[in-house]
Amino acid sequence: MQGNDFDVEEGNFKKGAFKPIAIGLGALAVLGGAVFAVLAAKGQSEKLGVKEIAAERKHIYVLAKQEAIPKWRAWAARNDVPALQQEAFAELAWAHDPTGLELIIKGLASDDHRVRGTAAQAILEYGSPAADSAKPALLKALQEADSSDKPQISWALATLHEASAFEAVLAEYRLGHLSKVQRLDGVPAFDPELLASMVPLEKLASYAADESESVRQLIATVLSRTGDAKWTSVLIKLVKDPSIEVAREAAVGLGRIGSEDAVGPLLDALSRADKPSRGKFLEALRDGVGAKGLILAIKSVSHDNPEREKAQTRQLFDMMKELSDPRGGDMLVQYIATNPKPHWKTEAALRLAEIGDARAATTLGWRLKQDPLKLYNKVDDPELVRDDNERVVAARMLADLAVLHPDKRNDILSVAEDGAIFWTTDLPQPHANGMRFLAAAGSARGLTLLRKWGDPRDPLPKEGQQDFPPTWATAQSALRYLGMTKDPSSWGILERQLNRKPPKIDTTMDALMQGGLAVLGMTLRGLGVGASDGFAEWGDARAYSLLTKYIENSENNEQSRLEACFALSWVATDDQLGEVVKKVHDFNKPDPKSSLIRACYLETLVHRPVPAATRGLVPLLNPDMSMEVRHQAARAIGFGGVAPEVAKQLEAKLGDPNTRSDAVLALLIGGDTETATHAVASYNDVNAEALEEIKDIYNRSFGYWSDKNYEKGDLARWIRNAEACAHVKVNGALQDWPKLILSRALQGVEADNGPHSVTRVNLRVRLIRDARGSDPVKREDAILVLKFMKEKGVLLALRGEPAPLGDLARQAFFEVMNPKATDERIPEAVKAANEKGTAR
Repeated sequence: MQGNDFDVEEGNFKKGAFKPIAIGLGALAVLGGAVFAVLAAKGQSEKLGVKEIAAERKHIYVLAKQEAIPKWRAWAARNDVPALQQEAFAELAWAHDPTGLELIIKGLASDDHRVRGTAAQAILEYGSPAADSAKPALLKALQEADSSDKPQISWALATLHEASAFEAVLAEYRLGHLSKVQRLDGVPAFDPELLASMVPLEKLASYAADESESVRQLIATVLSRTGDAKWTSVLIKLVKDPSIEVAREAAVGLGRIGSEDAVGPLLDALSRADKPSRGKFLEALRDGVGAKGLILAIKSVSHDNPEREKAQTRQLFDMMKELSDPRGGDMLVQYIATNPKPHWKTEAALRLAEIGDARAATTLGWRLKQDPLKLYNKVDDPELVRDDNERVVAARMLADLAVLHPDKRNDILSVAEDGAIFWTTDLPQPHANGMRFLAAAGSARGLTLLRKWGDPRDPLPKEGQQDFPPTWATAQSALRYLGMTKDPSSWGILERQLNRKPPKIDTTMDALMQGGLAVLGMTLRGLGVGASDGFAEWGDARAYSLLTKYIENSENNEQSRLEACFALSWVATDDQLGEVVKKVHDFNKPDPKSSLIRACYLETLVHRPVPAATRGLVPLLNPDMSMEVRHQAARAIGFGGVAPEVAKQLEAKLGDPNTRSDAVLALLIGGDTETATHAVASYNDVNAEALEEIKDIYNRSFGYWSDKNYEKGDLARWIRNAEACAHVKVNGALQDWPKLILSRALQGVEADNGPHSVTRVNLRVRLIRDARGSDPVKREDAILVLKFMKEKGVLLALRGEPAPLGDLARQAFFEVMNPKATDERIPEAVKAANEKGTAR
């Protein structure tokens, strides 16, 4: 990388002031084999060609860690093949190998500036105090650096808090070079807090009037993050800066200080800002202060024009929803107490519920009683008159609150039960969210209604009937939530509705297409689905024989049989799941009926895998099985967690192109980080189509998230494996696709989508509790999941906690706010066909 690759305009740590190139090994990862070709052709001292380098890399990647580390040390000590020396620095740094650190420090004296730059990046992985011994070598290298390695060396010194290098590091920052420094895996490395930590704040504050816009922005950012009122006067000057980038960072500090002296200039700046500038101010308040800043900004909303007032208020509440900052509770309660317009009152209560605050129940209960046709009018609020979405979401939030706060269910019922009863009985058909709340909160009045809705007195539709009776349409949801109540007297209703089909009636999809049975068949299908879901919610092993009998009756509807298989996941004992594995092997005939039952039982094992049982599925990973059977078996093995002896069986299948993808899938989902990375590394020298195949299968493996996925540590395992793969090179490129696919899938954790599914609100609150708890493993897992879910508001709140929680949250928040730029191609998101289970 040459010096003329840079524009030497004034830098800016957010937007950069030079060409969009990546500084460091991340560039090598992107360029892949082309870089190695250049390196091989560069000089006589490089003894290996591109093919030899690739072969050596592949050989080391598939070794066990204890065998690979000595190999990487050997390459780190050699200077005749820079490509492998740099790769060795990366692998040793990611492993935090102490001996490797010594070799990396020696690399800072290399004659090759590329090697020096990579060595400096590697030191970032060790951090302070582990790599403090590198300071002398870094200072010496800084004196000899050129434009290709000076940014990396400067940033390594900043990371190690070497105060003597501050002026030199600041000079690189002024040039705009630091903002594009990357870590070894291509993730952005620049953090203004680290740069600021090199010197006392008083010295930094002296640069507040610096001629460099980027330096003034740095000072505004760093002073803002302290929240210290002593910097109010400096920040007031900076919030009036002609640069919007500087002013918005200063606004963060004023919002965080929150005193009367600070808030006045902040609101003044917001009220005077044009639309684009206001948006930037609000984004800065959201990401810097959190909910407090956004709620304060409500006072800056213009009341000159109704449409402008509505748009500005909507913008703030949408930003609060996106953020979900748990610190906003008290201010939202205070806002609701001012009795704002009904829609904003409801929005505030929803924001309160989204952070798990039970105080939202009073307002949400009130909202359930309000008919939108009477509450709003077509002139002022036409969009709010057209639907009943506010009550749908309010009921969903109330159900989440009842689940989160079992000790407060009576209080929640006292303020919301009447509203829920009114809403569910006032409409021709009760909404499922209303039923869910009544069941989750333990409403006795609701139980009576659920029994009535789940067991209608009306006769079943007749053959040839064309209209669909609403009472039977309601029964499906009612049966599910009846099961949630676990009311002993209701067991018979579930059993009766599961077996409601007359013996001579065929309700398979083929039969329904023949005509005459459509309404009756779909009614019976709905009863089968609803009863199965009810048994799943109940979780009682007594349902096992009922469900297996239903599943194996080939005249029952296929969709409801699949739902019954899903229910088995929640009712079966471990021994019964062993029987399910046997059934998967027994239903091995090629006819469609046997194939459907086998696939159905595999669905059971995917959702409730027991390692002792699912290891018996390994023989299904062979070319003679259908592709879908292999994929489902691999998922079931992986979701259960892969024991070492099973991992060896799977690794033996990596060499066969016909079984590789399924073995990799099982190891990527269920193995440890070492077996997962070895599995992905097996794609070196394999055609590109094979890699696209595993991406697609992996992408189709996540569609339903249960509370057990988090409780058992499965979710953290999936994330750790995906992150580990980002340090694996296949044909010269780092493999980011597992991270990208899994992170995108986690964004789908929003609303309830089946028995025992976890909603985003519930998962968010559980993660906060575990992050603040005393268990260090749960704490780290919680931060890891919050990072993948991109929960900015929670991480923003937790980074203010004492160490170690605050440090973990700060790093996670930084990574969320500074994602790696990648052009990695991943398959399109796939929606699960049945709202749960693997996507099909």
